[in-house]
Amino acid sequence: MNQTTISLIVTLFMFQLSSCDQLQDAGKHDSLVIQIDPEGSGRTFEGIGGVSAGASSELLIDYPEPYRSDILDYLFKPGFGASFQQLKVEIGADAVVVGSEPSHARNRDELLNPRPEYYQRGYEFWFMKEALKRNPTITTSALEWAAPAYLGGHWTQANADYIVQFIRGAKDFWDIDIKYISPGKNESKISTEWLKDVFKPTLDAAGFSDVKILAPDNLGYYWEICEEMITDPELESVIDAVGYHYVYYHLPQLGHEEYASTESAKSLDASLWASEDWSAHDGSWKNAHLLAGILNKMYIRDRITAMQIWCPFDGYYDNTGEWKSTGLMKADQPWTGYYEVSPAIWAAAHFTQFTDIGWNYIDSACGYFESSSGGNYTTLINPEKTEYSTIFFTDSVARSIELICPEQASGRIHKIWHSNESEQFVQLQDIEPLNGRITLELEPGSIYTISTLEGRRKGKALSAIPDSAGFPIPYAENFNEERPGMSPSYFADIQGSFELTSANGKQWLEQKVTEDPIDWTFFNAFKPLGPLTQVGDITWEDYDVSVDVMLPDEGYAQLIARMGELPVYTSGYILKLYHDGYWELLLNSHQILGSGKIGNKSNEWHSLMLRCSGSRIEAYIDGSLLKMVEDDRVGRGLVGLGCSWNKIRFDNLTIEEYVQNPK
Repeated sequence: MNQTTISLIVTLFMFQLSSCDQLQDAGKHDSLVIQIDPEGSGRTFEGIGGVSAGASSELLIDYPEPYRSDILDYLFKPGFGASFQQLKVEIGADAVVVGSEPSHARNRDELLNPRPEYYQRGYEFWFMKEALKRNPTITTSALEWAAPAYLGGHWTQANADYIVQFIRGAKDFWDIDIKYISPGKNESKISTEWLKDVFKPTLDAAGFSDVKILAPDNLGYYWEICEEMITDPELESVIDAVGYHYVYYHLPQLGHEEYASTESAKSLDASLWASEDWSAHDGSWKNAHLLAGILNKMYIRDRITAMQIWCPFDGYYDNTGEWKSTGLMKADQPWTGYYEVSPAIWAAAHFTQFTDIGWNYIDSACGYFESSSGGNYTTLINPEKTEYSTIFFTDSVARSIELICPEQASGRIHKIWHSNESEQFVQLQDIEPLNGRITLELEPGSIYTISTLEGRRKGKALSAIPDSAGFPIPYAENFNEERPGMSPSYFADIQGSFELTSANGKQWLEQKVTEDPIDWTFFNAFKPLGPLTQVGDITWEDYDVSVDVMLPDEGYAQLIARMGELPVYTSGYILKLYHDGYWELLLNSHQILGSGKIGNKSNEWHSLMLRCSGSRIEAYIDGSLLKMVEDDRVGRGLVGLGCSWNKIRFDNLTIEEYVQNPK
């Protein structure tokens, strides 16, 4: 045992007053006595997991093996890393959330006549399947954000059919049983009349009456639906779990009390969930430590029994603003295989490796040390009452605690695991109760788990993590190497859907969505003016980028250089070509830096090129320089391809570093 860990003191008697005085003199508080009563009442634990949505997982599927599997193991493999017990995914709609996720039914024909290839789009079905390979008992769920335009709105029969078809397709084409469905519009009020009168009957008629309903998945109007459930027995019978987002605010604050669950909420038979939460913006120990405190307090204060963390890992490019480092891991470099395992993985492990869905909280062994914004603890026991675990979160004060163990565990070895800023998820010396009691001194700023369970571990992948490196340049993509229907490797759709398409022995990249989806985004949130995809490195400054485009008899195509953070428009320098040959060079979507017209015919290929060299920006079409400007307002960024809501084709993308007057 090393000097950085706590000392474990096993005594034959309870602390006497003189012992407490010594502890207080050392900056500690009186010993807290916790009795583990296996017959004590408490709610059923329903798991800790992640929410894969807003394209947060988009780059993972492009990782090479073995690193992709290693990342999945850290997330889902029981007794290895975070050991997630739940996974919720977005029901895609080809629409911007933070990024865009593809729809399983882009039009009414695809909805009525499902085919396997529609369910190969994107990565969420694959992601659920990989989670289930590692943990077959994981609770899967799904939630809608935006919706395809043809559905006519969220509260329609067509949308009920669309959501139910997602459940059916998961089963038919992936053998995935969706356990919970959240049919509301993410972070919005749900139409409870639609839920009762349209969605639930549609779900039951399709043979999915065993799929439970989570609602409203709202951000705001906290616990309001519970009041309605109390006065509407039919609504109460429909909703199995009531879920709200960021009950401890965003960014999370342990002392935030405004959104605490109400007594009405706690009186319902429905479970209470934190159905999207935490979302800390960096992988620091501070945020990992906070995660543990919130997980405990959610039960102590709110009687919340499940928490879904957005997002499981950061799989975004680094131009997503505040979201770029959100998650328990970082996995945004598939071209190298590099990833980061953050301390929050091990904060989650303190809970998930020592519990299972179906365990029960013991209310009398859950509480605060003193203040509700400070240290806390929870205790859970298995249904057979043979195993239990207590998880402690300590704030800035050292603590002394005494556990009175249940009779059946009084002679058993107890395992103790500890995390602090210096090291996470370290197994300390085993301890055996004497006279049925365990006395421990707890360090400040720590997480501890004391459990009768054995066989837990801090997993470590066999393959060393590769070195980090920026996106490779020069880069060329002819879109011929991967199978049709998929997004090309390393491309991240922001709006619409860009897929590999082939005909007559040729293959290209094509934007597939022809109607602007029904929006989800909040006021002033990022939303490009049309379909958009990106690739590259936000740090790129001076480079040439070119792509071939083919337009039908309407619409436009865009080539974008130095695309930076995602504001309320598409940023960067944009070369835009319309179907009639009119072109524009734009700054940040709105300011025209140059314009003109070339000869053009429908279904004719043209080459667009942008050169960025310091403040000098040059625009070319078919090799001819059309405009040169001096502008230094955007200095670096990725490459983007954009277009109107038409089936626009792209081919032969090349990116090369530009060096002026090379020697």
